[in-house]
Amino acid sequence: MSEYILEMKDINKSFNGNKVLDHVNLKIRKGEVHALVGGNGAGKSTMMKILTGVYRCDSGAIRINGQPVKIEAAQDANAQGIRMIFQELSLIPTMTVAENIYLNHKVKEKGLQIINNKQLERKAADLLSEFNIDLDPGQVVNELGVGYCQLIEIAKALSLEAKILIMDEPTASLTEAETQILFGIVQKLKDKGVTIIYISHRMHEIFQITDSISIMRDGRHVITAETKSLDIESIIQHMLGSTSAENTFKRIKRETKPDGSIILEVKHLQINNKLRDVSFQLKKGEVLGFAGLMGSGRTEIAEAIFGIHPAKGGEIRLDNHPIQVRCVQDAVDAGIALIPEDRRRQGLVLIHSVKDNMVLPVLDKLKRHLHLDRKRMEQTVASRIDELAIKTDGIDKIISLLSGGNQQKVVIAKWLETNPKVLIMDEPTAGVDIGAKGEIIDMIRRLADSGSSVILISSELAELMAICDRVIVLKDGRITGELDGDEIYSEEVLQHAIQH
Repeated sequence: MSEYILEMKDINKSFNGNKVLDHVNLKIRKGEVHALVGGNGAGKSTMMKILTGVYRCDSGAIRINGQPVKIEAAQDANAQGIRMIFQELSLIPTMTVAENIYLNHKVKEKGLQIINNKQLERKAADLLSEFNIDLDPGQVVNELGVGYCQLIEIAKALSLEAKILIMDEPTASLTEAETQILFGIVQKLKDKGVTIIYISHRMHEIFQITDSISIMRDGRHVITAETKSLDIESIIQHMLGSTSAENTFKRIKRETKPDGSIILEVKHLQINNKLRDVSFQLKKGEVLGFAGLMGSGRTEIAEAIFGIHPAKGGEIRLDNHPIQVRCVQDAVDAGIALIPEDRRRQGLVLIHSVKDNMVLPVLDKLKRHLHLDRKRMEQTVASRIDELAIKTDGIDKIISLLSGGNQQKVVIAKWLETNPKVLIMDEPTAGVDIGAKGEIIDMIRRLADSGSSVILISSELAELMAICDRVIVLKDGRITGELDGDEIYSEEVLQHAIQH
């Protein structure tokens, strides 16, 4: 028997004449945690979609335990014990946690193929308990935040026995505590002999839990090595051809500080029973960070200010004038924009093009008489694509075909087009590679230096340290502290403030 449970040899794949995989080779040993690393558009997800039968390769071969196999559909992958936790959530929001986990299972009772909700919930409770996932199996999914939805996706994959389990950015929406739960799950699966392919842009995770690493760049395999033989500089070098992105996360002292004038003031905002007295100020040209664990209220505050879930009481003042935010349009009209936490559910229309998505908030401005000015629209989109270095075949490409980082840049571009007075960014670098993270951080710096005001919500403490002028700390719906950005000299300082 081969020492490798999985071998993918000379895999090629093109879309519309654009080659996205070029003779890629991948070998993975049984029972190891193998990281698959590369920039957005490197080909990682395409490789895994070929392995799981979502795509067919144009040419190449796949072997499982040394035996050649054909994987041309999802059922072929399932038959080989291959499962994947996709970065894109695939849950049905109106169904319960248990119903989503066992959506493709059949439950038998008295010889009939029926759905027994109580039985589903008992099975789900046992599964969740086994892997220390604290969720109510009877809760409806649309009542949960995106982080909890990610845990359900993981549980869904665990409900079917796997020989090879692929995790695509599994911690992108998880808090530190939930990430540790995931690492416990990974260790339990490894102990059972399950092979795990782990795709992540978070370098510290890769060094913590993986045995070996394969690096891809521009649709090609660059190197495979044991994790202990690599360091972050060498990984970045292989991914990008340089180590320049690492410097992005170093704090740069701002030449021009915020001038002190208040652009946004939130006074005694009541959002729900937990968030009842939220007050803070945002200065012109300031980057204000929101730090806190999942459930601390960061996203709820952002959504209240943007009108997704309007506040029940309190006051919002913009440019020293009170504003009523009863819906999203009120916020947009006032000059507030939000980059949402879940770009695919809240930020994009996935079946539409890059162009359509980017101009959606500014269609009225692009009208000439009763019709859209097509030439101006195309110039606007092309300009933003160039400015934000968005990788796409063209402005008419369907946005679901772009990599996660490039999708996120389109979301940012469309709201920058509104010229907002206040830009709220909720986890803007979740699920994007280190190169794209660096570009987004540099963009935030440029926005602030040009006088724009930014609220940055992030679970990445290094990001908050790198660019925030101030950081507000939230816990259980209350503001528990405020730190000056220049005084945060280590992640431990910020972590301590969050947890106490």
